[in-house]
Amino acid sequence: MKKILLLFSICLTLFLLNLLLLSFCSDLPAFFSSYLNDLLYLPIVLSICYFVIRCFSKNKQVNISLFSAFSLATLYSVYFEYYLPEVKVRYTSDFIDVLLYFAGAFIFWLVQRLESKDISAIKKAA
Repeated sequence: MKKILLLFSICLTLFLLNLLLLSFCSDLPAFFSSYLNDLLYLPIVLSICYFVIRCFSKNKQVNISLFSAFSLATLYSVYFEYYLPEVKVRYTSDFIDVLLYFAGAFIFWLVQRLESKDISAIKKAA
């Protein structure tokens, strides 16, 4: 849980700092203005889901599967990159955002998997 908490803290801090920068600086590089938050968003959301699942589950070893993480990335991709640009002029569709949603979901899954391996190694040693 420590690695996921660290991932959550880093992503949330960077997300909020980027929002703050965007509100004060209009001439940021495209990565910060268009892409960074898309990369950080899914690790934040999946970490919250992970903590809620762990809180309400009797089995404390429950993890979010790669399929579930990618399903959430697909949902966000369809909503933010297909549906909203069709309905509201403020939103634009960008395939790079879709790739970043999936990259963020994969990063979360990878950190979760590394943490699970650490826990199982500790249990085997004991």
